[in-house]
Amino acid sequence: MAAMSTVLTEFSDRENVRTYTFTGHTVQTPRLVIQKRKVPANGSASAESLLSVVYGTQDANGMPLDSKVAFGANVRYPANGAAADVTAALAVFRDIVNSDQFTAMVTSQKYVT
Repeated sequence: MAAMSTVLTEFSDRENVRTYTFTGHTVQTPRLVIQKRKVPANGSASAESLLSVVYGTQDANGMPLDSKVAFGANVRYPANGAAADVTAALAVFRDIVNSDQFTAMVTSQKYVT
């Protein structure tokens, strides 16, 4: 499996939430990765992880915008589920996110085909 090319620096760690910054982070233009997790209470419950990327952006004049670019992935799976099924679902997700169709959807609101 390929290593991440983005270098994350831990900013905050409290209970089941970690926040990281990455290159270019400032108060005006945040560059954050937020990871939240829910640990299953028993073997028949589901584990859940939410990963969000928050990326501050600017207008054409270089002025920071209040709205941010945000991407997120919510991963939920039964604690006693087969690891192979999680891996297979992840492969489909990666295929979609790495596709040209996904890029077109993100930049123009087209459906993934």
